[in-house]
Amino acid sequence: MMSQRTIRLIALVLAIGLISGMGAPYLIQAGFSVWAVLLLVLIVLAIPVTAVLYAERSRR
Repeated sequence: MMSQRTIRLIALVLAIGLISGMGAPYLIQAGFSVWAVLLLVLIVLAIPVTAVLYAERSRR
């Protein structure tokens, strides 16, 4: 089972991902490169997926 700290960290990362995903056009318009924005969104999406996979593996 995940600790409260881990759950809060994942929630924070998801919130940042949501903001960066919705704000991607504005970040690009502000001068960030497309690759930097895509990398940020992919990292943010990879963290909760990894957490779910880890939780499923530790349950067995």
